[in-house]
Amino acid sequence: EKTVFLHQPAGQLPTAMGSGHSSSTSYAQYKNDFELVIRATKDLEHLLETGFGAPSGKTVGLHDKITAVQRSHDLSQESVKKLRYLVTVRNKLVHDHDFNALPDRVHFAKSYDLVEKELKAKLRVSSSSGGCVIC
Repeated sequence: EKTVFLHQPAGQLPTAMGSGHSSSTSYAQYKNDFELVIRATKDLEHLLETGFGAPSGKTVGLHDKITAVQRSHDLSQESVKKLRYLVTVRNKLVHDHDFNALPDRVHFAKSYDLVEKELKAKLRVSSSSGGCVIC
């Protein structure tokens, strides 16, 4: 079983993959596909809700949140595609009895990292320009 490392540079917004702290270099290591996928998508959901004003609640799915943020914050088509891939994999892992492992851990982790990087860059640009991301 491969280990996937996700990196977060110092001083960024709350860290990826649920670690919640900043250091000069922080790596999160997950050997379990379920933990990797659930933590990644929980963090993305939190970022969409708190950083971009995506709707929240038990009746609003992650695909709905992606659509809302895509429309209100002009996300790139590539990022939307990666977000939808991450959420679809999450849904399959959670709901499909016969889907119990990531087909490509490295692809999943890279997709997560690229999407998170774009979302956090949009937050930095908005906050440095004095704009309100969720307005």
